[in-house]
Amino acid sequence: MRMTRGWTGLRTAVVALGLLAGSVPRVEADTISQSPTADNILQYSVAGAVTSSGITGSNVISYVPVQNKLIDPASNIPLGSFQVAPLPTGQVTTYTNTPISLSFVPTSFSGTALNDTPITVTGHLNGQVSGPYQSSVQVTFDPISSGKFALGSASSNGSLSMLPDSQKLLVPSSAGGLTTFEGQITSTGITPHASVPEPSTIALFLSTIGGLGLRRYVQARRQRV
Repeated sequence: MRMTRGWTGLRTAVVALGLLAGSVPRVEADTISQSPTADNILQYSVAGAVTSSGITGSNVISYVPVQNKLIDPASNIPLGSFQVAPLPTGQVTTYTNTPISLSFVPTSFSGTALNDTPITVTGHLNGQVSGPYQSSVQVTFDPISSGKFALGSASSNGSLSMLPDSQKLLVPSSAGGLTTFEGQITSTGITPHASVPEPSTIALFLSTIGGLGLRRYVQARRQRV
């Protein structure tokens, strides 16, 4: 009888601990780590435009900027996207070395404001947009001549560079009309950003340890009886 009551109590305690772990509010790790004051988190914006030179016909390509983006510098850096609007059927727009100019503006790192000069990213558009469904326009980015900026201290700095696929075909409106592109930051003096465990994961671990402890206690009590 005592053995039965011991195991019943154990099962009740373990179930209670499991329910406690499940009731802990889920807080995403990204919500904790991807804040402006988190360690090694870069906040930045990117602005830019497609110039009017080198365009025959109506300009239907626009740049979509990035505003107050938070990211770990060790990962790829979203630099925005190009949107291709549809043309009426039968109309064609030609782009011949049409210049584009973007400004990458780092604003803070680990919660510390940055006052670096914006980094200029340039490139050109070449190809045609035909009607609402066809686009052969490619964007080609130039090498970044001066892309260095400090990251909050004398021992930490970064240098922005484009990804190896520095040439991309801009998708037409029939395929969504939005082409994203990225860059990379090569940095020195920065330790990799550590992810933060979720509270629910910690609670589940503690409940497991508690259940094992209760089981040992009941087994020891059975032996004494």
